[in-house]
Amino acid sequence: MTQPSYAPPPPPAPPPSALPAWARWLGLGCGALLLLGAVAGSVFFVFMKKATAGPEKTVQEFLAAAGRGDFPAAYEHFSSDLKTVQSLEKFTAEAAAHQRFFQVQETTFNNRSVDLQRAELSGSVTLTDGTEKSASFKLMKENGEWKLTSYEIGSG
Repeated sequence: MTQPSYAPPPPPAPPPSALPAWARWLGLGCGALLLLGAVAGSVFFVFMKKATAGPEKTVQEFLAAAGRGDFPAAYEHFSSDLKTVQSLEKFTAEAAAHQRFFQVQETTFNNRSVDLQRAELSGSVTLTDGTEKSASFKLMKENGEWKLTSYEIGSG
């Protein structure tokens, strides 16, 4: 008796690719762009923090001095232009009358603008009683130091 001959079954077909080649390259390109954007954003954030570190330190020192009632020390953070507009006596009288606005627990500067000679910081201050007030500070470089040209706390 002869055995019937059967042809072996064909090999299984390769599984279909989940995505065409162009779609994989597109996905890799988009991923690379997102990563590049995240890195660039981080570098920009660090640069802005460093660039505004000097002006922010001046603002913090000004607020701390005024907050503890040391108005002459706070006044030393004024630029010569601001000193011509607001004398120490006038500043002391106004700051003493509104000292709670200088009792700052935390500053948040959402808007920062700085170049080699000028800076502007604006955002809000949280007072020690928990109240949040809008705040903005303009500064300029004077004899190598950052000095206030104007400030506004609690108007808005």
